[in-house]
Amino acid sequence: MKSGADGPSLRTRFELFMVGELDAEVRRSMLIDLSAAGVRSVMTAIIAFIPLILKRSGASTEQIAYYYAITVGGLVTLGISVRLMRRWGMKRVSMICWVLGRGVLLLTALAFDARHLVTNLLMIFTVFWLLEAWTAPAYNQTMQTIYPARQRGRILAAVRVGLVALTLVFTPLAGWILDHLGFRVLLPLVGVFGIGSTLIFFPLLRKIPEPVAGPSRPPVSAWQILKTDRRMPFYLGGILLFGLGTLISAPLYPAIQVERLNLSYTAMGQLGFVQSTFWLLGCLFGGRILDRLGGLRSLQIVFLINIFVMLPYIWATQGWMLWPSFVAAGLVTAGTDLAILYTVIQLAGAQSVPEYSFLNATVYGFRGLLGPLLGSLLVRAGLPFGLIFGLSACLTFSAAGILILAARAKAPILPSQA
Repeated sequence: MKSGADGPSLRTRFELFMVGELDAEVRRSMLIDLSAAGVRSVMTAIIAFIPLILKRSGASTEQIAYYYAITVGGLVTLGISVRLMRRWGMKRVSMICWVLGRGVLLLTALAFDARHLVTNLLMIFTVFWLLEAWTAPAYNQTMQTIYPARQRGRILAAVRVGLVALTLVFTPLAGWILDHLGFRVLLPLVGVFGIGSTLIFFPLLRKIPEPVAGPSRPPVSAWQILKTDRRMPFYLGGILLFGLGTLISAPLYPAIQVERLNLSYTAMGQLGFVQSTFWLLGCLFGGRILDRLGGLRSLQIVFLINIFVMLPYIWATQGWMLWPSFVAAGLVTAGTDLAILYTVIQLAGAQSVPEYSFLNATVYGFRGLLGPLLGSLLVRAGLPFGLIFGLSACLTFSAAGILILAARAKAPILPSQA
């Protein structure tokens, strides 16, 4: 790191605060990752508006629930991606999925059929989220390969700071564009900036070893992991309950924002600015917490904070009353983004990241499909929104409790690690 005549530069001091001293190669990787994240920030800011766009386009509660399901539902089919990667290579399959998946969002500029608008948009979003999910093993393997374990949490957090800082800037602008120019101008930008981010990230992807090029060994099966690693059933149980608690109430948010509070895109952009601010703060300090407490204990804290995402919706009668929810949502977004990736890598060890990622993603996808569906069924059954939010809070609290058992269990030695 270079310093000026009067001492370290502001950028150098920031890097030292976030990650400490890094090897030259690790620092180069971090800067590439940071550049890709900066471009991806535009994509991240826009995606946050999609449920509101669907609601204002006439989507039903069931259609909103379907959208939330497909955002992680593709993870259930991750086995297809893993098989394709073993046959044609992790790098090749991941690049194709990223480019095609993000590129399909360019078609949103052509969604003019008023009668089938919501259906057409949901078809496009389904392809996007399916292919985006299929890149998870390669991304996790890349993070495990390029960053040393002792500094991984802080480096991941530093990259997220760059992502969120620019998301913070673009979110209010995205709301203004939606109010004045419409989604057909905004949504295609997800494809443009998403592909740009992929191209920047590609040099890091090239560093990971292909599974077929490694030493010959049979892959560790999901059943073998669950039977041998006693931490995993508790960890996955916590992830399942947390996901159900979060996603059961997710379809209700746009309904309250539009029908009860009548919030404009601009107002939602301002609330998104609040969320991104605390997302940024969470990333600033989350890496140090991860490296100090570990992934499982950090996730417990995140799960407890998540309770405050849903509770304000019970009593909110004006937009400003949702501020506590968006503050908590920012912290939870930072925490889950960092801690889940960190925890999976930590639990897996050096040899089994793809297998652990696959198992984690499968449970993640299953609860992603089940949660919104249960939420829409509870609404159709006539349950008050307040009761559904209360149920979500209880499930989230239970998830934090289960992780206590995961943290107490001992790590095994799997055949692939022997």
